[in-house]
Amino acid sequence: MNARLPERQASRALLIGSSRFSHEGLHDLPATVNNVQALADALTDPAMGGLDPSGCRVLTDPATPKQVGDAIDAVVNEALDTLVLYYAGHGVLSRHGELFLAVEITDPDPYRVHYSGVPMTWLRSALAESPADNRILILDCCFSGHAVEAMSGTASAVGGKLDIRGTYTLASAPAHETAVAPVGARFTAFTGELVKTLREGIPGCGPLLTLGDIYPALTRALVASALPRPQRLNTDLGDHVAMTRNPAYRPPSRSASKPRVVSQPHRSPTGPHRRASDEQDPKVAAEFHSAMLDVYRKAKKEAGYNAAYFLQMVQEVGGLEAARRLIRAGSVSSGFTALWEKGRLDLSVEAVVLQDRFAGLFTDEELDIARDRLAEYGYSSAQTS
Repeated sequence: MNARLPERQASRALLIGSSRFSHEGLHDLPATVNNVQALADALTDPAMGGLDPSGCRVLTDPATPKQVGDAIDAVVNEALDTLVLYYAGHGVLSRHGELFLAVEITDPDPYRVHYSGVPMTWLRSALAESPADNRILILDCCFSGHAVEAMSGTASAVGGKLDIRGTYTLASAPAHETAVAPVGARFTAFTGELVKTLREGIPGCGPLLTLGDIYPALTRALVASALPRPQRLNTDLGDHVAMTRNPAYRPPSRSASKPRVVSQPHRSPTGPHRRASDEQDPKVAAEFHSAMLDVYRKAKKEAGYNAAYFLQMVQEVGGLEAARRLIRAGSVSSGFTALWEKGRLDLSVEAVVLQDRFAGLFTDEELDIARDRLAEYGYSSAQTS
């Protein structure tokens, strides 16, 4: 699936920033107002190709849950292509572990937050009922990882079986951790890194910044700074949805796009100038196809990851062609990211491609992409066999 930008006139965003709170149990968060404005500017910048300014609504310091509900209702039904809901503020848990988003009047008492906070179920229902093809939920608040559970239907407090296909949920912190808003900082830690990523781009990625690109970049930057690890839930290829253009994209040179010519055929088959010389060998290609199926089985059994889309691709176009498409994609696949999170990049397509017995099936450029991609995520190609 190719990445694409949202259709400007058919897409909507609601960015909510709660910075003032009347209850003494919740301290003010002035950075959230800067969050929503900077994010709105990035998403609607014509040079970055995102949303139309008229379709991006900013709501700062809502006083009551009803104000949030009315704002959600106003954008949800208008979005036909892409819907973005963003909240920055305090996340509060009820005594049953339900996540509520705080507004000015919210009482953080676990026994009373039901009456004064915005329940996660409102957002879940709104996203499920929206006619938009792509739905994106971004939460920058404490305990926001509960939203991932709620959107996946695993939270015991969330009832019903709502259809939330095509939804991508991005949370700033795990379910039982607090988010970080450094005192005196212009932005909260998570949104500050998100805005930086959108504005500066991600070197090595394609011309568009997809959610599949953004999540691992955010994670690497935040974890490297000893900040909470973001959480995400992707359904129905939501990670292929692009947020903006990639300012750091550099088109490959013409010479780099061509396979290198082998001038010394006597070199070792594992030498650095090898081309795809074994492509016509049906035995090697069949072994590689079997290896791709084996990757799927091991990922499911050993890492608990069901790569259904990958399996479908292998079955439809064959293991060799599937690997080439994934290697040459402008960004890492959702499966690669999932395996990275689980510490099992040894099961990635890139790692298998670099095995000596299969490397001859691929061009030098494809091997370089695989090697560089693994290195970027801290996995050495020397670990492949």
